[in-house]
Amino acid sequence: MKNYSFQELKEKVNAMAATKTVVKDREGYFQPSTDKNGNGSAILRFLPAPPDEELPVVQLLIHAFQAPSTKWFVANCPTTLKQPCPVCESNTALWNGPHKDLASLRKRKMYYISNVLVVLDPKQPENNGKVLLFKYGQKIMGKIKDAITPPFVDTEPFDPFDPEAGANFRMRITSNGNFKDYDKSGFDAPSAIGDEDVIATVLGQRRSLSAIVAPSQFKSYDELKRKFDQIVGLPKAA
Repeated sequence: MKNYSFQELKEKVNAMAATKTVVKDREGYFQPSTDKNGNGSAILRFLPAPPDEELPVVQLLIHAFQAPSTKWFVANCPTTLKQPCPVCESNTALWNGPHKDLASLRKRKMYYISNVLVVLDPKQPENNGKVLLFKYGQKIMGKIKDAITPPFVDTEPFDPFDPEAGANFRMRITSNGNFKDYDKSGFDAPSAIGDEDVIATVLGQRRSLSAIVAPSQFKSYDELKRKFDQIVGLPKAA
């Protein structure tokens, strides 16, 4: 049912959670609704990796910023695949000069992506019972990490992606200025999603995670550089 050991998951999640991230919403991923005060909630169940895939979560780095020309530059960052990125190279030069604010604007943003079962979405009940891709940030990854590697010795670790021994995740969203705060979120006690038939039905709805970070989803270095130079107004090479 799982394509990984608990120790492999522990090591991978600990490594992922060590990186800071900024999250922005994109179409095609589950996103709970919030009220006018910025509050919202949902109950989710993180699911194991799809068949023939290694782990139940992938990382995706992107650049998404508005240039002075008012045009947007949005592209997957090839450092996701440990390949060179012209935008990151430009940012390195900016960080070492007087334009650190511009470098901060253009820096990579990191997403974590998993399949989830929507157990309860109060504002969008049509999502209830569906398996959707969920894109989340450092706060929620931290909750997953704490489940796998508890910070307190009196807490038993568990695999939150396990359909039988995992647990429902109660996502609680509050407003913290212009940002969403997930501090009040947490996992319930471990329990099965349902019986064998329910679990089989749920797992049959998972979507590929490896496809999201496949090389075909990334522009070549030259293509990315041309786009970046055009958006930020840099002259073409002779």
